[in-house]
Amino acid sequence: MIKMSWVVLMAALGAGAARADEVRVDCSGASPAPVVGSLTELNAMRFAPGTRILFKRGVTCHGSFVPRAGSSGVPGRPVVVGSYGDPAVGRAVIAAGCREAVADPDQALTLQARTASGISPYRSLCRRDDGVVARAAIHLHNLQHWEIEGLELTNDGLSEGARVGLLVQLEDFGVGSHYRVRDVYVHHVRGYLKDAPGSEHVYKETGGILFNITRHGVNQRKTRFDDVLVEDSEIFHVDAIGLSTRSAWMCRVGGAPCGDYLPYKDKRVALSAAAADDYTPSTNIVFRNNHIHDIGGDGIVVRSATRPLVEANLMHDIWLRAAGNSAGAWAINTDGARFQYNEIHHVRYQQPWEPGDGMAFDADLGTRDTQVVNNYSHDNEGGFMLFCGCGDDGLGNPAQSSGTLVENNLSINDGRRVIVFAGSQSALVRGNLLLNTRPGLVSPAAENTGMGSKNAGDIRDNVFYHGANAGTLWRAMKPALRHDDIRWGGNRFYGYANIQSAQFFEGEAVNTVAPAAGFDPEAALRNWFAATSFKERGYRR
Repeated sequence: MIKMSWVVLMAALGAGAARADEVRVDCSGASPAPVVGSLTELNAMRFAPGTRILFKRGVTCHGSFVPRAGSSGVPGRPVVVGSYGDPAVGRAVIAAGCREAVADPDQALTLQARTASGISPYRSLCRRDDGVVARAAIHLHNLQHWEIEGLELTNDGLSEGARVGLLVQLEDFGVGSHYRVRDVYVHHVRGYLKDAPGSEHVYKETGGILFNITRHGVNQRKTRFDDVLVEDSEIFHVDAIGLSTRSAWMCRVGGAPCGDYLPYKDKRVALSAAAADDYTPSTNIVFRNNHIHDIGGDGIVVRSATRPLVEANLMHDIWLRAAGNSAGAWAINTDGARFQYNEIHHVRYQQPWEPGDGMAFDADLGTRDTQVVNNYSHDNEGGFMLFCGCGDDGLGNPAQSSGTLVENNLSINDGRRVIVFAGSQSALVRGNLLLNTRPGLVSPAAENTGMGSKNAGDIRDNVFYHGANAGTLWRAMKPALRHDDIRWGGNRFYGYANIQSAQFFEGEAVNTVAPAAGFDPEAALRNWFAATSFKERGYRR
């Protein structure tokens, strides 16, 4: 019987033929049909709706999986990428970086490089570099209705490069719909830690999983994602970003600096002409129940979206390496983002200058109506919450956060300052439990940085506790700065010697001050966890 490889078979069927049903991949290099022996063979195929592409467990495929154009699924018949074989032998791996690498199945070897401060260098597992920088282990370009589950993805290297683990990219596509990423383990992706001269990719376009909308000024068509779900996955030891969305269709009055993106970069005239109707936000974005840790820069970033949901994620050891400001989970130029039931801890603080980031959450430039509710934040070196409007929209207008709600969260021993105002048009911080139980930790209740436009916010009905009776209200960047648009009402301060000052403006409800001994933090913790059902609704291992 004559056996043909899939490359030969596809040539016999014609270049336009599409493979349906099931394709198995073992990357053995010389597999008889119907098993595919390499990613090169796989990339030569075009997949029909409903195709299942299964990688053999326990096997490493070296290179990148870049499906051909025209390989989209359709509603009800997505293209599904998964695995086959004995689960006991481990995951199927796609390794886009070096071919010769040390194994680190329990992460112990990588974590040996962790310093006492937590700020640690990237630990490559490569024995030697192959001299080629692959953009991603899996790169979907202008495809939709895809589901990816159960794989392990790496993109390692001995030096920095424009690398991603999983990259989903749209350009001049319109609406790309239905993307599912489940139970995927992405690790050892060596991206950039700062923008590299001569690279077309900024450092925040590198890292673990990226949904990216690009444009280059030719055949432009407004483009966005709809219906994206990333859940039950792990992202470990990647630079620079853990999980992110980006879009070049993001220019609007009062939004983030749209001049950062092609085709508007450094072109003020073009910016002015496009600002009125350029903004095309992605919709139905959900990042749920993911474990994201040992990240060079940011943990999760949502850009240019409407009502994204970020919930039940566990993030820790964030901002270990990147040069630029980073935080745990945040939104930028986005409306109605909701962050709930996330646990974030040990975001580091690197900058020698003020104010710096390093906090758990951030409502950043151009965000509107962000909700940060029922989250657990602790031991973050830069604080709990940032309101940032530290710039303009590229058109000369302030790009502040507005309408932010921060409610019923638990913050324990978040350092430097608990809440940071750096450009807030309006915010409500209500009903949060904010505890400092660590001896020697200096963490004022709030900081007004003086950056951007005037800050405004309502801090109401919160509990602030300082166990050492050394709590302070403000940490001021500029001593002469007034805080009269930030109002405090109905808060209970335990262990704060004196909140009254020229910078304190009381709201309608009276604030109360008492010694730390008048409050039981352990009982408050028990009550918070019980009332929120956080252990049931938070990250599930």
